[in-house]
Amino acid sequence: MISRTTQSLLAAVGVLALAVGIAEVHPPTGQAAVTGATVLTAVQHSTLICPPPLQGGSGSTGYSLAVPGGLAGAGSAAASGSGSSASASSTASGASLGSLTAGGNGSKALVKQTAAGGSTTAKAVGGDKAPALLAESDGSTAPGFTVQQITSGIGTTLSGTGCTAPGTEFWFSGADTDKGSTDYLELSNAEATAADVDIQILGPNGEVDNTTAANINVPAGGTASLLLSTLIGPGNENSSLAVHVLVRSGRVAAALHADSGSKGADWIPATTAAGTQVVSGLPGDLSDATLVVAAPGTDDADLKVQLASQTGWITPAGHETVHVKAGMVTTVDLGNITRGQPAALRLTPTDPKQATPVVAGIQVVRGGKSGTDTGYLAGSGSIGQRATAAGSTGSDTTLLLTATDTAAVVKVGTVGSGSTPTSTSVSIPAGATVAVTPKAPGNGTYAVTVEPVSGGSVYAARMITRKSGSVPAFTIQQMVDDRSTVQIPHALQDNSILTR
Repeated sequence: MISRTTQSLLAAVGVLALAVGIAEVHPPTGQAAVTGATVLTAVQHSTLICPPPLQGGSGSTGYSLAVPGGLAGAGSAAASGSGSSASASSTASGASLGSLTAGGNGSKALVKQTAAGGSTTAKAVGGDKAPALLAESDGSTAPGFTVQQITSGIGTTLSGTGCTAPGTEFWFSGADTDKGSTDYLELSNAEATAADVDIQILGPNGEVDNTTAANINVPAGGTASLLLSTLIGPGNENSSLAVHVLVRSGRVAAALHADSGSKGADWIPATTAAGTQVVSGLPGDLSDATLVVAAPGTDDADLKVQLASQTGWITPAGHETVHVKAGMVTTVDLGNITRGQPAALRLTPTDPKQATPVVAGIQVVRGGKSGTDTGYLAGSGSIGQRATAAGSTGSDTTLLLTATDTAAVVKVGTVGSGSTPTSTSVSIPAGATVAVTPKAPGNGTYAVTVEPVSGGSVYAARMITRKSGSVPAFTIQQMVDDRSTVQIPHALQDNSILTR
């Protein structure tokens, strides 16, 4: 695996730092609806960061940027890599109807999209020094703005991740520091000041002793690449770890790439601690699955295990419950738990009055003697108002949709560049998981959206499969709310304050 020094993320970070954030809203101008004490308004600015692609000298990384549209207003969206001052300037000026720009070396723009309601692609810089990517969107292009990063060509694996907003806390479940595995933690900082980060690592015996995981400096406009095995002391190697990233000052985007050697590689999705965890996206043809659960607090966790199969919730034989000691990690070998049917796994407290927060993830393996690839899932939220995933091509995509408690109907849509969008309704029985192959809107790359129509909560994941020789290379990304709208306080004008 590649060693990496701190890399430049953005030369023009001074121009962009004020715009960095999960979502920025402005006073409603025809896009808002009053809902009680709050106003539901369209997001006006969105920022996402893609980690430096671990592609070595032979791999190739592509970015897919999607603007699903559906909300009115002018704006612009942009994605830029190291040294792309032209893209920064373009974003600050606010192009009419929006422009979606990916910048590479120097001032050369790689691709542009000039309107909401489409998807486009850009190729990352080659080699093992490719920087992180900063993606921004404004106005009509901000609602649902989604960026996907996919790397292929390193052996027979496929690594994909949805690019994320900067934040102050991240959990990753299922990291590995055993011999033969190479896991990298990537911390990217797009702000104008350095960030200070602590890393906590939990294992089967509690918190792992380490001397190098505190007070990590992530420079302004840069990325700190950390080989996970170097953060722990000798004798603490383990194949099932939970990693906690806590930002003491500033904000970063954290991503963890796990490489299990011959077994496969992919990015582990970030998650949060919660009393109930739903891990969606288990493919029916998996050959092995490993559940990794951590209880980061001071209380033990006793959890009931359920599987949402094609016929409804079932309790998997031999895996009815899981006990996790406080501050420790428990690993459960689920084997071929789906047995040919797509599924989601739910963990709930056996005693609802004692809902201990836990962190959960599942390592998924597909393939057999001729070769395998590995993907990672984690506890996640539902699709909310709408979920979007970019980066699908042709018929390589499968959606895995789960209705947790009540039967639901969702609208599955696809949107590409220069093609007519498609949509279809999908019914999901209560407590069941269905697999759907969306219809590509045309040739080239497209984005997939899932919107609720009726019924209860729906959890979704998108799997991309691209066979490499005899190995079933794949990557899975869970689909959560794409941040199209936010609620802000509804303030009423009170002129009486002028007379007090």
